[in-house]
Amino acid sequence: MEDQLESNKNYEILDGDDVLLFDKATFLVRSFAEVITSKFIEILDLIAIRESRQKSIINWMKELRINDEIIISGGEIDWNSPQEGIDCQVLKIGSKGGQKGKLQIKVNENFQAGETQVCIKFCPDEPAKQKSPLDDIRQSEEYKKLSNNN
Repeated sequence: MEDQLESNKNYEILDGDDVLLFDKATFLVRSFAEVITSKFIEILDLIAIRESRQKSIINWMKELRINDEIIISGGEIDWNSPQEGIDCQVLKIGSKGGQKGKLQIKVNENFQAGETQVCIKFCPDEPAKQKSPLDDIRQSEEYKKLSNNN
């Protein structure tokens, strides 16, 4: 499924120091990932509290018991944001302004390792302006000297 997302749009993984701008909220990418992680764990914990009479969802997900002889250990669970993406704006370090586009979020809960990982990707609405390979040459001192001689 991730391959389908990649083929439809050019999503790039955001750096932890990039800034996400939503309608009424602003986050550093690393802070946003921390919030997502804590919310994801909070949801699993709430379900576990409700299920405390029996087995919690975390314990249910750790193994799939077919019968007494067949028990399959669970590895991990993935959660993905909507395929169409989430509207936002990104400010990247060194850029001159924000870029509007779509955000994709993927959360992976690894039951064996007991850790949660978050991946945040961004696809701009308008592709970045392509820099011409000649731009660097045009800025060089040698080119300026040659163009002044003509």
